[in-house]
Amino acid sequence: MLSYCFSLYICGHFKICKDKCNMERIKSDIINTASDLFKKYGLRSVSIDDVCKELHISKKTFYNYFKQKEQLIEEAICLFHEESKNKHKFPWVEFGEKNIIDILMDYDKSFKTTMEQNKKYFALYYDLEKYYPLILQRRLENTRKDREGMIKAMILKGLEEKVFREDIDIDPMVEYIALQVQTMLNLTDKKNSDLYQRFRFFKDLLIRILANEKGMDYYLKNYYNS
Repeated sequence: MLSYCFSLYICGHFKICKDKCNMERIKSDIINTASDLFKKYGLRSVSIDDVCKELHISKKTFYNYFKQKEQLIEEAICLFHEESKNKHKFPWVEFGEKNIIDILMDYDKSFKTTMEQNKKYFALYYDLEKYYPLILQRRLENTRKDREGMIKAMILKGLEEKVFREDIDIDPMVEYIALQVQTMLNLTDKKNSDLYQRFRFFKDLLIRILANEKGMDYYLKNYYNS
């Protein structure tokens, strides 16, 4: 009898795990499919019916996972953000063996690639701003936190390498740099050449603000007149 009860427990537990895996797979399929449709047609144009039709599921199934379209949009925007982060990681986080000044100066190509890749998301963010401002507000807040984390990692790396000033007040400096980065990115409606020129100017300004005597000597010797 005990063996029989144990067998029932195992079978029931296995079924619960299997059902949970299926639910997670279906939810992931909905998010990925909706993301592809959003990128192709825009947030406003794609309906719940479109997503269901693409996946061959009923609206009842859809509503088992998402209460409304806005919830799906937020999940899709999170997916876009993670994809972008994974493709374009900040080099001072990914490649710790290089000097932080060298990394900053070599970041032009990565920055250009990132901006080119992110062009496909501009229309989505326009839709967010116009039709779903609360979702955009939450997304920008998360982006701000991520950016500040990366900037802080950059400063700590420069301090560890003893090329940044030891008297930097880190938290206010992180906030200041993050604000300047956002201001620069707000100029994405300008010509690409203008944006890249501003980025190079910003890098020079950043190094001059952060670097100590050793860091400035290295920067001037290796980059300033190149």
